[in-house]
Amino acid sequence: MLWRCLLGDRAAGSNRAWIDCRRHCADSISRAIHRRSARHPGRAFPDARQGLAGRASVPVDLQRHPQLRLSESDGRRGPPAADSRHRRAHRRVQLGRNSGHVRGRSHRGYVAHPVRPHLPAPLRAPGLKIAILSDIHANWQALEAVLRDCPPVDETLCLGDVVGYGGDPKRCVDEVIRRKWLTLVGNHDRACTDPEILEWFNDDAASVVRWTIEVIGEERLEWLRGLPDSHLEHDVLLVHASPRDHIYEYVLDTAVAHANLELLDGGICFHGHTHVPGIFGLANGTVTHEYRVDSFRLTGPALVNPGSVGQPRDGLPTASYGVWDVDAGTFEFHRVRYDIKGAQRAIRKARLPERFALRLESGR
Repeated sequence: MLWRCLLGDRAAGSNRAWIDCRRHCADSISRAIHRRSARHPGRAFPDARQGLAGRASVPVDLQRHPQLRLSESDGRRGPPAADSRHRRAHRRVQLGRNSGHVRGRSHRGYVAHPVRPHLPAPLRAPGLKIAILSDIHANWQALEAVLRDCPPVDETLCLGDVVGYGGDPKRCVDEVIRRKWLTLVGNHDRACTDPEILEWFNDDAASVVRWTIEVIGEERLEWLRGLPDSHLEHDVLLVHASPRDHIYEYVLDTAVAHANLELLDGGICFHGHTHVPGIFGLANGTVTHEYRVDSFRLTGPALVNPGSVGQPRDGLPTASYGVWDVDAGTFEFHRVRYDIKGAQRAIRKARLPERFALRLESGR
């Protein structure tokens, strides 16, 4: 099934281009070459073009935490409108792999599993499995716990914001680089290489970005500068924020979710940015939101958020991530405890704002 959405340019800060990508080959040989998941011609999808009936509502599980609907980004919704680099028109284009605009496997290397040695095929569960991480936010203790907890996977993808808020940006960036994970640019990553964006951050968040710029060095800044803002993996769109605004928009309510689900045209998008795990979908034209530490079958249209590794904001002070079984078409949410005291010590040692240390205890 074809679905269309917007893919951004590979290089951060470059002019945006509308990409008319080629139709994916349907024969099995081409799918094997491109490591695409099998088609499901008989699968029924809700109609993404149906509108919401009446006023936009907030899903029940988000109603329990009304503060989650606020701009918890520690920044505003987007950069200055006058900055043409961050403008994005909204229309659908056909999704497809284009090596000039998204990174392919040859650009990122291949790591079988972050901690455990690669298991021979007969010893691994069948199916291609990919760990999906987002919003590490310079929290080494949380990242280390996720690496130890993660089951055997074939590769790992990071949806952005490796830096910001936390006290260990160098260690976290170095680990991600060492493991050659495909990593997207987040708003805090972008702010480190484009300080003009800081006017859209609050004072505390901006102070951490300025400190990060000073301590991580030019090589790490250059790595951040080169991160793409979107990627296509096995017909699934990956962005930091949302399909219609890859870096800045917060998908926390049904109105924003519905607009982005329509853009997916029946497809699936993995995104982060809100630090709130869950899956937005459509059922008979109504936006739904689901979350539990369990495995979900992926049916489009869907916005899948693995939550935050380094600064969860759903009321649970545990690191959050997910594992995508490409062949089975499922996504499993995971939570893991980590050394919160150690992460707080790193923040205080760097003399960063105290509230970023305190909020780790509550997961808000």
